[in-house]
Amino acid sequence: MANRKTPPAEGLEKDVLLVLDKQQGKVSAVKGIDKDGNLQTVPPTQGGGFMQVDKNGDVFSNFISNFFRKFQDTSGLELFSVKASEAEQQARAIEDNHRNPTPEGSKRTEMLRVPKPDFHEFKQGYRFDPARIDWENLKKVGITADTLKNTKDFDRVMRGYKSRNTYTVSGTVGGFYLKPTDVKLSFYQAKDGTVVPKLHGVQQDEKLLQRPYNGHEFTKQEQGNLQGTGNLGGIAQIKDPKSGEQITVFVSRDRYTHELEYMRADKWKCPDTICGVKVSPEQKAAFEAGQAVKMDNLQFKDGTRRSAYLQVSAVERGLEFLPRSAVQALQQGQQATQQIAGIKDGKGVEFNGHVQPGAQGKSPDKVQPKDVTPAAESRTQVAVNSEGKTNEATKQGKEPLKQGQQQPTAKQKEKQEKTQDKSLKADKPKKSKGMKM
Repeated sequence: MANRKTPPAEGLEKDVLLVLDKQQGKVSAVKGIDKDGNLQTVPPTQGGGFMQVDKNGDVFSNFISNFFRKFQDTSGLELFSVKASEAEQQARAIEDNHRNPTPEGSKRTEMLRVPKPDFHEFKQGYRFDPARIDWENLKKVGITADTLKNTKDFDRVMRGYKSRNTYTVSGTVGGFYLKPTDVKLSFYQAKDGTVVPKLHGVQQDEKLLQRPYNGHEFTKQEQGNLQGTGNLGGIAQIKDPKSGEQITVFVSRDRYTHELEYMRADKWKCPDTICGVKVSPEQKAAFEAGQAVKMDNLQFKDGTRRSAYLQVSAVERGLEFLPRSAVQALQQGQQATQQIAGIKDGKGVEFNGHVQPGAQGKSPDKVQPKDVTPAAESRTQVAVNSEGKTNEATKQGKEPLKQGQQQPTAKQKEKQEKTQDKSLKADKPKKSKGMKM
């Protein structure tokens, strides 16, 4: 009498995976995957050494994803999930239907078929490959690919940007429990090449703008701009966190998370046209200086034409249409800020700037240099000429910087070097000629 195993209790029996090789018309049971990533199979006989999986578990999901990812260009393989006790029977039925398909047999086979996961296309312009993202782990905190698609954030984060929308996340991540909180999502590539999600929570640090940002101290005007419009309103000199060099950047503040972000000014190029309207040289210069620009008669996709304010945003990595709240803050700031030109610094060189709140209302001839916050392009000039401050470029110079100048000219550098050489020679002790007898 044949020795039959007692079937496991209902709900405790795991599934096994059967794979159909269409070319050979043969069904095998999956044993596993070897160290080289090749599929290992065995005959689907009862008691065989095939792999058993929980169809609702993460191991099953990951295996299926990896399998189809490896064979996604191969149409000759199909996977089926069946009860372990029915493996041999179902394998025979799948083979029979493959050779001689019937409506009833095809229906039964289709119920057992493991569907191919929805792999997202690696579109042109994507920075990250959607197939390399661990969606199962991200799902544990409440974010799925479908969630991102429904909010139209999927393409955005795949291109390397931060999500425009916020998502409520919670759950255990890396052994830590994450309380329900709203975050924005972005991805970055780790050193080992893996694509890792980054959750951006809201920063409640009220004094963030009052502290130096990579070596740059925000003026009161710049703090107001970042809080109001989300953008600096000019360009800034910061110390590159990676190289340590001084670089010129646009700085912006995420309007929801309050994070500060920068973008190198030399990496951005102003477009020639925006929504069918040619950008004038004056408008280009304003954009490149970090200013907000009003453009009229813009042609939008819905067929309407209207005016809008645009500004370079480090968060958006390029030009953005300012939202209504930012436009209101901009207009209020423009009304409250008195601009002035031709004011002279401590060396008598003219510079441009904004009249500080306490001095607004004064006639231009009564405004003093101390009443003016220098414009971004004049900040270095005033710091050197009026306050005696120096940096690497100006520490040896005796000549005042000219209007808008941020580093010495070639002639000034030459004079600096000559002055430095003379100073070194003067400091050298004179050689003794010896004692006369």
